[in-house]
Amino acid sequence: MRMHTCVAAAIFTLLATQGCSTTTRENPPAQHYLFSYFTDQAEGAKLAVSDDGKSWQPVDGGRPIIKPASGDIVRDPAIHQGPDGVYRMVWTTGWAGREIGFSTSTDLVHWAPPRKLGVMAGVPNVGHCWAPEIFYDKKAGEYIIHWSSDSDVWSIYYVTTTDFVSFSEPRVLFTNGQRGGGKAGNNGPIDSTIFEKSADEFILYYKKDDNTGVPTIYWRVGPSPRGPWGSEQGPVTPSTGDEGPSVVRIGKTYAMFTDPFESDKAYLFTSTDLKHWERQSTDLKMSHGSVVEIDEATWRRLKELR
Repeated sequence: MRMHTCVAAAIFTLLATQGCSTTTRENPPAQHYLFSYFTDQAEGAKLAVSDDGKSWQPVDGGRPIIKPASGDIVRDPAIHQGPDGVYRMVWTTGWAGREIGFSTSTDLVHWAPPRKLGVMAGVPNVGHCWAPEIFYDKKAGEYIIHWSSDSDVWSIYYVTTTDFVSFSEPRVLFTNGQRGGGKAGNNGPIDSTIFEKSADEFILYYKKDDNTGVPTIYWRVGPSPRGPWGSEQGPVTPSTGDEGPSVVRIGKTYAMFTDPFESDKAYLFTSTDLKHWERQSTDLKMSHGSVVEIDEATWRRLKELR
């Protein structure tokens, strides 16, 4: 009798354990996201949070966290959290110029005084530095800042740094040898973002600068965040024109957020293979920004700011 009881107890424990494991597999840990964006270039950079990528809550009532300096603008704010836990933001400071904006924060609420990084100061015949982003190169142990600039042709440039004080000379990350400008057939690249699919596979997404209602987001694959980049793939569809792509993982799905021409709200494209996409609208009114994953404690703390 006692032996039967022990066997039954052991079977019950085994089944219960298996049940818990199944539940864990079917219900992965919740994920939380942070969107940096702007709505008015004269107003500044803003933040919003979400736990599903579809519904977003502006942080602190949508008040800007970084405001433009006198004579400047804030467009295309891109946020990044380094391995040191520090949040860093870069942005476009003007339609023309050879510098980008930069600031840091440890809590996403209090930000260091913004400063300008003259990333193209020594390069002749440059008219602008647009839509910068930060990517951390794990193998090299350094940060990559990349952006688009115009010269004879439009290209994606980059510099590297370990401390955001000293920087390498700017180099071309990618160019297709064409010019931008928004007119039909202007296919020069802008709005680049780098997505790490695996340790030896990186995807460079970018916008072809044709604003005439055609799909605009394309991509190339390379073995490192510096390339070399393979043949062009795309475009991402359905689309009547998007810019500012930003890619994260949501569960087993890849999620690309864009600033669409046809709407004042962010679009969410989802894919299982980073090639074929389904599109839906989010509820966040925004212009060009970036999305990163954050932990639950940070998400809850930011949600309480009103």
